[in-house]
Amino acid sequence: MITIFRKIRKTLIESDASGKYSVYAVGEVFLLVIGILIALQINNWNEEKQKNKRELLLLNELVGNLETNVLNLNMDIEVQMRSADVIDFLIEHLDNQKPYFDSMAYFFSMSDFAPDVILASSAFETLKSSGLELIKSPPLRTEIINLFEVTYPYLLQETKRLEDQVWPAVVVPMIQKHFREEKNKYIPVNYDALLNDIEFTNMLSKRGRMRKSSTEQKRESKAKTERIIDLIKEEIERRT
Repeated sequence: MITIFRKIRKTLIESDASGKYSVYAVGEVFLLVIGILIALQINNWNEEKQKNKRELLLLNELVGNLETNVLNLNMDIEVQMRSADVIDFLIEHLDNQKPYFDSMAYFFSMSDFAPDVILASSAFETLKSSGLELIKSPPLRTEIINLFEVTYPYLLQETKRLEDQVWPAVVVPMIQKHFREEKNKYIPVNYDALLNDIEFTNMLSKRGRMRKSSTEQKRESKAKTERIIDLIKEEIERRT
C-alpha cells in the first residue's frame, strides 16, 4: 500500500500536476489519520476486553469467598444457638437447686465456648489492589464495598467487644474458682458452692444474652452476604 502511494506521488510530481498533488496529499493524510484512529480503537477494544475478563474473574472469586462466609456464619450461628440453649438449661438447673449429673461437665464447657468469626476476603483485597472501579456497576460496587468495609468489620469488632467485656475480668476467675478442666470438660470442684454462687449464674445469664446478640448480628451479616451473592451472579449472567 505504501509503495502504491509512493508511485502515485512520484507520478504527480513528475507531471507537474500541483493541484492534483495537493488533493492527493490531503487524502493521504486523511487515510493516515483514519488508520491511526482505527489502530487506537482496536487497542482500546482489546484493553476493554481484558478489563471485562478480569472483572468477571474477580466477581467469580468474590462469589466463592462469600459462599465460604455463608457456610462459616451458618456454623457459628448453629454453635452459638446450642451454647445459648445450654446456658438457659444450666441457669434453670442451678436456680432450682437441682442435683449434679455427669453430662453437666460437658454443658459447663460448652457454655464457655464462643466461636471466632472467620471471613474470607482475599478476592476483595485483590479487587482493591486492582482498583475498585474495575467493577462497572456502581450500585454493585457500593454493595460489595459496604459489605467488606462496613458490615464485616462491625461484626468482627462487636463480637470481640462482647467477649472482651466479661472474659478476662469475670469469666476466667469464675472458671478457675469453680472448675477443673479435664478433656474439654469443666468438672465442678464443689457443686454445692456453685449452686449458691449468684455471681456465677449472673455471669452465665450475661453470656447467654451475648450469645443471642452475636447470633442475631451474624444472621444479619449472612442475609446481606446472600443478597450480594445473588446480585453478583445476576451481573455475571448478564455479562456472559
